[in-house]
Amino acid sequence: MAALNVLVAAKGQLAGLREVLTDWSGLRLVDGFIWVEQDMVTPTGIKGIEVIGGNQRAVSLQSMAAAAGNYDRIRVAVLVNAAEGALQVPADIGQRIALFLESSFGGRPVTRVRAVTARIQDVETVQEFAQEGWHNVVFAPEESSGVNQGHSLLYSTTDPFDLGRHAAVGCAGILGMWHGMEGSVLDHEMPLPGSNARLVRSFYRNLDATAVEQELRSQVTNVGERLPLPARMGSSAIYIEDVALASRTMAEQLWTKHAHVLQGPREQQVVSTAKPIGAWTALKMMFGFIWAALKNAPRNWVNSMAVRIKSQAAATVHSVVFGSAPAQYTVVVDGIAPDGMPASWLDVREAAIGLDKVLENAGMPREHEIHADLSSLWQDYAAGALTLADAGERVPSLPPVQIGTERGVLRSPHSAVPRAADSFSNVPAHLNASMSLSPVPPYDVMGIYNTEQRLQTASADPNLGVPASTALNAMRGWKQYFADSYAVHVGNRIAQFLISTTSELQVVLQRIRQAGDAADSLAPVLQAQKKLATWMKIILGIAVVAVIVTVVLLLTATIEGGVAAAIIGGIVILWLITALIVFMRGQRELFRLLNARSVMLEQDEINRRNLRHILRDLRRLGDTYSQFLAWSHVVGNVLHEPFGKVEGQGAVKDVYVQGLPLNVKVGSAAIQTQSISMAAAQLRQGIFSTGWLNQSWTTAINGAPAQLGARGFEIAGNPDVLFRQHGDGDTSLLPLWIAALDEQGINNAASHEVWNRVLAELQTTRSDLAEGMTSAVNEVRGATVVQSTLAAFMSGMSQADAAMPSQFDGEVLTDLGRNSGKGRVERSVPFHARNGMSQWAGLVQLSQGIGAHEFKAYREAPSGPKWWESSAEQGVPTPEVCNVEVPDGPVF
Repeated sequence: MAALNVLVAAKGQLAGLREVLTDWSGLRLVDGFIWVEQDMVTPTGIKGIEVIGGNQRAVSLQSMAAAAGNYDRIRVAVLVNAAEGALQVPADIGQRIALFLESSFGGRPVTRVRAVTARIQDVETVQEFAQEGWHNVVFAPEESSGVNQGHSLLYSTTDPFDLGRHAAVGCAGILGMWHGMEGSVLDHEMPLPGSNARLVRSFYRNLDATAVEQELRSQVTNVGERLPLPARMGSSAIYIEDVALASRTMAEQLWTKHAHVLQGPREQQVVSTAKPIGAWTALKMMFGFIWAALKNAPRNWVNSMAVRIKSQAAATVHSVVFGSAPAQYTVVVDGIAPDGMPASWLDVREAAIGLDKVLENAGMPREHEIHADLSSLWQDYAAGALTLADAGERVPSLPPVQIGTERGVLRSPHSAVPRAADSFSNVPAHLNASMSLSPVPPYDVMGIYNTEQRLQTASADPNLGVPASTALNAMRGWKQYFADSYAVHVGNRIAQFLISTTSELQVVLQRIRQAGDAADSLAPVLQAQKKLATWMKIILGIAVVAVIVTVVLLLTATIEGGVAAAIIGGIVILWLITALIVFMRGQRELFRLLNARSVMLEQDEINRRNLRHILRDLRRLGDTYSQFLAWSHVVGNVLHEPFGKVEGQGAVKDVYVQGLPLNVKVGSAAIQTQSISMAAAQLRQGIFSTGWLNQSWTTAINGAPAQLGARGFEIAGNPDVLFRQHGDGDTSLLPLWIAALDEQGINNAASHEVWNRVLAELQTTRSDLAEGMTSAVNEVRGATVVQSTLAAFMSGMSQADAAMPSQFDGEVLTDLGRNSGKGRVERSVPFHARNGMSQWAGLVQLSQGIGAHEFKAYREAPSGPKWWESSAEQGVPTPEVCNVEVPDGPVF
């Protein structure tokens, strides 16, 4: 807890003391205080000016008493200016304030101090020099940079600033107001008896190492392009040389565990064998064909055969799909987006959703779609990336990389998951405007593929060819830099299944179209039918001519009836055999197509059911890919900034304190880049252990509800719900959280823990590193910034310095006081405090008790006449003697 310091002074030159202490408070050299002047004390209350951090505000001590619980001690100091003619605070005013503080602050102990600011030339100026029951001190009128280092005397002055800045040193020292000082040297002492007072002086050093700390913390906690080598059981991990092998192996292990995500169920096609065409069927087909040929309509005969093997259901599906969603159909079949450019994975996903919906209009039953819970996939994906970075054991099926007897880690976080900030955007503005290209993150393999396709298309355009080719080459080089990362290998597997499933959809749609359109499938044989019809008519014609010749011969009695009948029968049989052979050979391709279509019809129902499975696979793969992009963004942020947003590089303070007394030194540790870098490298080896990213990841996930603001209540108490969120869309929390992470970074709680461990080591086992990093100090001397060593800056503040015999300058004492040796330092109290690498040190010195009359500034109070002095000696006028007549006798 803190102490409340109340300074009581009269109006006049001591206002300079208040202003100096106010400025020093703003610079965090001294702690806050209450300033009370004589006219602020009224019969109804005590008012004052509260000074904290350089800011002033009016308060009343009565209101401060209500917050007495914030203080564990009260100190009240009545300040006395020993200058000639200076106003003084009456003793009863100081006494009243002290009694009020004792009675109104819950019995807190009150240290009473009466401090005199005397200069060398102040002689017989203070009548109430000391007060019984108070710690009476006199600020030594001297200034020095340290104990026994030479000093200069302070002479009388009318300058409030000069008076105030030197008085402030003694005031801050005796009241324990220096920043970093724990208590006052008078807190547990009893006041000296009688009217004795003590000389007091103090020294103070304030070293601000904030800039060095900031730079060191940045180098220790900012992984940048180089991950730390974590330690395990006294052994340090090693860097992985074959990044591609490690990343690919981890990705394969991930997909081995989650292979079911990539492809849903399929109904297997039944293998059918071609059925032979029987003789009777062949004859019927032949006579039908001959009849069509005689009517010059063989195409109609083929069409009639096709109708028999046409699937009406397939035709309905195809017509509905193509008629109701022609744009989506074009996307999945031709790979062309509505803008005429190559379709992206987003276009394919939206097309799959649209086609799935229109299938209901084709008579396919409506079914509830079950959205897969991929939370375990993304948790394992993140675990794999973290394991590659810190060699921690998280998931048994995703073990750390083992290289011999040591564990391996990736050298750079982008080898695990690159940052979204590393997106490719090196596209000229006019080209970007004409093609609507968005920045593509390194792990977005489908986005990169689509952008390459679009740039390839644009490179053939006379107007866009040169910039498109340049951008394409730049993109390929950028792509190659990140090609071996773990995220790219994981994304490649999803992309492969997106592409293969899209191709599978194209095949199924083609089969359905073919099953519903027989004419197109038999188009290759239509031309052959005309030639075959001609041959069939020739053969028939020859047979008819032969029969006519036979009949003529019979009628002319050239041959007998039995012979004629035998000949005609032979002609007919020969014609049938010849025509059937020619027909069967000529229709071989037709029969093959008919058999193929028969098999197709048998598989049509399976194709139509698989169509829905494929469309839903595409949708699920699209959702999976969008979640992959989102979680890659999150994991990339955590890997590159595991301790939150990186602060800007520290810089030596450009505001320095001028006008300080010699007793006070304020400096800033100079940044020594090489020393800090070497210290950071050594500290990282001992601070980071295997699995050190666990806390950063947990902090990021647990901090999501707070970062989501009003919508954070949806996952409050169970932030793991984030893993089930969609990767995009207005209803998903994941994009909102990603935006907050980009802006705010993760909570720096993990950074604080690591930094506290660093500071603990710097103050114990690695103190040599701290001294090395703060060995150079910048300070102001006069009006110039100079650099000195830490030892020179802190000289005179150690315990050894405090133990050295020393004394005050005796010019403030009378000859009696000087000659009695009372100017010796009787007590030296050093103090030293640290906050991180910044440190504060000081020394407060006091003399023994010295009688008030032994100070030059003491003025003896006027007193009444002594008993031994006559009236004449006292200067008292002698009264006139009255002549009184005494009567001789009684008078009546």
